[in-house]
Amino acid sequence: MKFILAISLLLCLSLSYEVNASCSGDCPETEDVVWALGGGCSVFRNKCFFDKANCTRRPALQIVTKEECQKHCASACPQNYDPVSGDYKGQIRHFGNACEKIVHSCQTGETFLN
Repeated sequence: MKFILAISLLLCLSLSYEVNASCSGDCPETEDVVWALGGGCSVFRNKCFFDKANCTRRPALQIVTKEECQKHCASACPQNYDPVSGDYKGQIRHFGNACEKIVHSCQTGETFLN
């Protein structure tokens, strides 16, 4: 019985380590866009950024095609002015608020480095 308990504990620890390992660390800046659904369309620069965002999310985001995801892009944002910016391929782009930046990414597939 103690043996089974010890094995179960080791299994739980190893699984939690794997989850935490993919939740931390830096991601490469390479652009290989990942499209995902889960409460709307989400666009990630690459699989590493997707994995980090999805690490503790419940329910988990699901990878889908660009076409399927874009059917779920938001089309309107609040009119509040709270400017944000992002770097896309060396150019700084400015948006009226974070929602506008998210909608732009969803509609174009452009992912920004902050």
